[in-house]
Amino acid sequence: TNPKPVTLPHSAKTMASSRVLVALVFATAVAATFMPSAFVSAPSIGSSDVALRGAASAATYGALAASAPMPAEAWTEKGLLQFGQVFALFFLFFWVAGFVRMMTIGRL
Repeated sequence: TNPKPVTLPHSAKTMASSRVLVALVFATAVAATFMPSAFVSAPSIGSSDVALRGAASAATYGALAASAPMPAEAWTEKGLLQFGQVFALFFLFFWVAGFVRMMTIGRL
């Protein structure tokens, strides 16, 4: 009368694909560790001609960031007034609650 424990079938294909995914993530992490970075190294003492390493990639990143559309950051007068009304009510509630608390304690 004991129920049998439920076992989930694991196919060899599912386990193989998860192993491939783990291996791919690990290989990407190892490759990223040894790739040259876009940071500029400190200038060496012996040479006066210092070139920026990774300047092309930095320029590419800058161009991509400059070409991306930015969200509108303008506030309308109606939006500012609505925010002010909500903020005033919020502030008034806590000011009155604090004042009532001070009066019930009996100390100012």
